[in-house]
Amino acid sequence: MALTVFRVDNGLLRPEVTRVPRTAAVAGAALAALGIQAPVSIESGTAKVTLDRATQDEQAEIVYTLTQFPTVRRVDVAGREGLTRDDFASYVPPILIESPAAGAEVSSTFRVSGTASVFEATLVVELVREGKVIAKRTVTASEGAPGRGTFAVTLRATPGDATVSAFAPSAADGSPQHRVDVAVTVVS
Repeated sequence: MALTVFRVDNGLLRPEVTRVPRTAAVAGAALAALGIQAPVSIESGTAKVTLDRATQDEQAEIVYTLTQFPTVRRVDVAGREGLTRDDFASYVPPILIESPAAGAEVSSTFRVSGTASVFEATLVVELVREGKVIAKRTVTASEGAPGRGTFAVTLRATPGDATVSAFAPSAADGSPQHRVDVAVTVVS
């Protein structure tokens, strides 16, 4: 089955799709996909990860990966309790596409969603194939910088490899700022 995990890359969290054997213990499988072998239990919205030590980067990866699941709102790990995504705000890039994650297979009509902290809450989402923009939408997040807002847009494409690209247009000249690219495969 496909799972999304969040990895720290150059100090910023990036979602990616990984494939694991089908299991009901999805949280444990997600941790294993991060290379973290630790028991995890979930009770009353808190995931308790039995791990004595974890770097700050590992904690960010664990918290972001586990809190994507609707039954997890907080994480206890490495002696820290009640951690949320807010505790790792410095790891989040100005634009974070949470879905689809890198490497995902998407249907011909699919939703792109995430969060952004950009000027006037305005960003552009494009679908690019072989260097050509095949879909382009201007999107308004629910909140502009310095706050962080959510955004979502639906795109359509024919089957094949493509890149979802999001950026904030510069207020000065419209040039792309904070570009993030996510490789996907459109399937029928």
